[in-house]
Amino acid sequence: MINRELSIPQPIPPRQFSQPQISLFDAQVDTMVRVRRARNSFQVSGAGLTVAVLDTGLRTTHVDFQGKVRAQKNFTSDNNGNSDDVTDGNGHGTNVGGIIVAKGIHNGIAPGANIAPLKVLANEGGGSFAMIDAALQWVLDNHHTHNISVVSMSLGSSSNDISDDDLRNEDTCKLIQKLSGLHIPVVVAAGNDYFEFKAQGMSYPAILRETISVGAVYDANEGPFEYNDGAIAFSSRADQITPFSQRLHQDVDATRRTDIFAPGAPVTSSGIASDRGESVQQGTSQATPVVSGVILLLQEFFLRNTGRLPSVPDIIDCLRNGGKILVDGDDENDNVPHTGKKFLRLDALSSLEIARRKLQRSLLHQGSALR
Repeated sequence: MINRELSIPQPIPPRQFSQPQISLFDAQVDTMVRVRRARNSFQVSGAGLTVAVLDTGLRTTHVDFQGKVRAQKNFTSDNNGNSDDVTDGNGHGTNVGGIIVAKGIHNGIAPGANIAPLKVLANEGGGSFAMIDAALQWVLDNHHTHNISVVSMSLGSSSNDISDDDLRNEDTCKLIQKLSGLHIPVVVAAGNDYFEFKAQGMSYPAILRETISVGAVYDANEGPFEYNDGAIAFSSRADQITPFSQRLHQDVDATRRTDIFAPGAPVTSSGIASDRGESVQQGTSQATPVVSGVILLLQEFFLRNTGRLPSVPDIIDCLRNGGKILVDGDDENDNVPHTGKKFLRLDALSSLEIARRKLQRSLLHQGSALR
């Protein structure tokens, strides 16, 4: 059993607002990833599907989640240990959940999808892998009942691994393998400790080859940022890799690389201050649900045309072949070393276009047409 501290990989405290400052999901993220164009062009919203979010819980009464909470489970001692009470006293899980499925004051990436909040992190942000494993087992046991097709985990250990060879026998790894075999991808934050380690690598469990690992970029020119751990972005611009985001290039290991980057700094979403609250947070924690939402859109498209979920390798193929090339170090203005390597950033519209081409080739042999 690994003996690592599990926590939210979040570089700065969230900013909470009692009333929203804007009326939609973060417009810059939407524009960068071309989410709205993807939804409109392919007529997808994640409808009928559910994402399991393993985090600090959810403000389930928030207008953004009205009628969307298919199931909930608390694996912590918070809320008097009530297993049916996932009340989020931190705000991280609510922000993450809103990025994926919000439909109210905010509109998430997949506003037609539902959510199953699984509280595995306490309100102070810590947790254990025993709780993670219990939640993953719950998904295995209940995914049919609630139509869970994606697991989103904006969490990880404070580590910087470049291999998972010594982790293959861990329970967490085995559970993720089982979910992957059911075509349920587990999307995990790459980690926010790049400034500390100053070397390539990712946190656990993002390093596991069966996961879809996610790094973070800025979504626009937001000015400078200084983080609590010492990382500094002297300036920021769209597609600049954040100085905190851990990363692992495929040249080090093609099976355990950072699969995709996505906008994660800063992101506006649902907040816990009220049922109409808003929060602004940043980290690989926020990039992860952006990817989870796009996966829901891809899954709906595949289901409509094939009647089945795509495999996890198929999903990764769509994400990466539809991704935009980033160069680590070409425009980064910060105080961390750079690899000079090319990585890929998420593009929802291009990923769906890749999916369409894949299905067109497949259906052509069957004499069928896309729907």
